[in-house]
Amino acid sequence: MTVSGEWICKACWQKNRARDEVCWRCKAPPDASADEVAQAQQGLEARRERASKVPDAVVAVPVVVFRGYAKAWQRGGLSLFGLLLLFALGGVTDLLWFGLTIGFGLGLFITGLVAAEVAEGMRERELWAYLAGIALSVAGGLGSVLAFSIFAPDLISPTAIRFSSVVVFGGAAVAAVAGLVLLLRNRVPVG
Repeated sequence: MTVSGEWICKACWQKNRARDEVCWRCKAPPDASADEVAQAQQGLEARRERASKVPDAVVAVPVVVFRGYAKAWQRGGLSLFGLLLLFALGGVTDLLWFGLTIGFGLGLFITGLVAAEVAEGMRERELWAYLAGIALSVAGGLGSVLAFSIFAPDLISPTAIRFSSVVVFGGAAVAAVAGLVLLLRNRVPVG
């Protein structure tokens, strides 16, 4: 089915660009037969079943850790937008605080989206996901220490900030490194 130059997949009902040769989600062609539609729907159903459970111990810990971080970072970003609303209703007129709050909120939310993709990549045993998880953990730890030391230097003790950053983000890095070592050690096929 085509709509304004785009086509709708018969198997999963997702909108695709006119130049796409197959559906981005289920890989069915635009002029799919009934058999191809049924095959694509079976593939989607198998992918949904596989996504609901974590495969084994190689990926269980890193996936659970990064799923938790993804939810926390996304919710933290959204809560900062609530704080922004309180600033506006409370009469804060300093645009610097509005800008910082918007920046932190967007940064947290986007980092949460990236962490969710990393968790899904880890679940599929993809090498890039473990490396991205390590990089995300290091960047998050350094970013939290720098953000507090630059924007709120006297709010909390610098030692407490460093310690909590090492505990929180170091735990994620350890989980990603452990998963990577187990992945490479067991010669699990990499996606």
